[in-house]
Amino acid sequence: MRPRNPLEVRDREALKLRIENTPRVTKHSVRSLAEVAGVSHSTIGDLLTGRKKRVTAALAQRLSAALGAPMDDLFMPATAEFANADKRGGEQ
Repeated sequence: MRPRNPLEVRDREALKLRIENTPRVTKHSVRSLAEVAGVSHSTIGDLLTGRKKRVTAALAQRLSAALGAPMDDLFMPATAEFANADKRGGEQ
């Protein structure tokens, strides 16, 4: 079994701006982005407010693809603090 390598949001404000400034043809609301990424809208909201700081690599990839952004621009490897925190489980 491959170990999970959680990622954390690099910059909440940059993520929020990316969502708000996605080209008109693919512009996303929190709900539509959540639907495209296959997660609840509350997960997206929690990432934007900082209540949730880490995601799986699979979710980071889906969000990045939906927003048309390189994954490294939006996410970075989780620090030990975040890798051990947020044990309530994340959506993939």
